[in-house]
Amino acid sequence: MTAAVKSFPARRLSRWGLPVGVLILGAVLLHEATDLPLTQAYAGIGPGFFVLAIGLVLTALGLALGYQVLRGAIFEPEETEGADIGRPMSWIGFLTAAAGVFLPIGLIGQVGFPLGGAVAYAFITRAYGSGKPLADVLIGFAIASITWFAFTKLGVQLGGFFPPGGF
Repeated sequence: MTAAVKSFPARRLSRWGLPVGVLILGAVLLHEATDLPLTQAYAGIGPGFFVLAIGLVLTALGLALGYQVLRGAIFEPEETEGADIGRPMSWIGFLTAAAGVFLPIGLIGQVGFPLGGAVAYAFITRAYGSGKPLADVLIGFAIASITWFAFTKLGVQLGGFFPPGGF
């Protein structure tokens, strides 16, 4: 038995990763939506509405992707995406992006929303190849500040603008 024949069932099974992953995300959001109010007296639409809507869309997308897999679709990078299939995954890029996603969880309470968002933005842009960390931090700070002020104006609290002790 050759290696190609042995890997065929595993390769076919791996095609289900994307649809199953999307379905799981949709199911988790649908489950979480049951704990949130769908409506609010002051706004009409509650936080549960958006969680429910996104969960329904993800579930429908997962089912559509599953249908595509059943029909024989193979999800691989395309030439127009600029992905080099022959190159291995960049673990440094992956871990840098992961740090950009998870660092704000601990940082925002300590340094405030805009600075935590700026650090996240700088890590994510670095993961995608940016070589201008100071510019990335400044742009991230500006975007996070605008976001903080916009959500505060809408009545949504994203934590403090400055750290609890202030500057």
